[in-house]
Amino acid sequence: MTTEPNDKNEPADEFDDPIVAEVHEIRRQLLEKHGGIEGFMQYIRERDAQRLQREKEEADRRAAELEKSA
Repeated sequence: MTTEPNDKNEPADEFDDPIVAEVHEIRRQLLEKHGGIEGFMQYIRERDAQRLQREKEEADRRAAELEKSA
């Protein structure tokens, strides 16, 4: 992060980097979509639970296939 002024006569910051600016904008959109940080974290927990359920179902399916072939 630099503290040199930019062409707008303002201090330069991490938003001078287009990738960082994009990450900040996406984060802002996600927080807005989910009603803030608590809503976003709830969304993440739900998605993680769904992923774990899919993994368990896949493992169960593979185990059942192995039993049939044994």
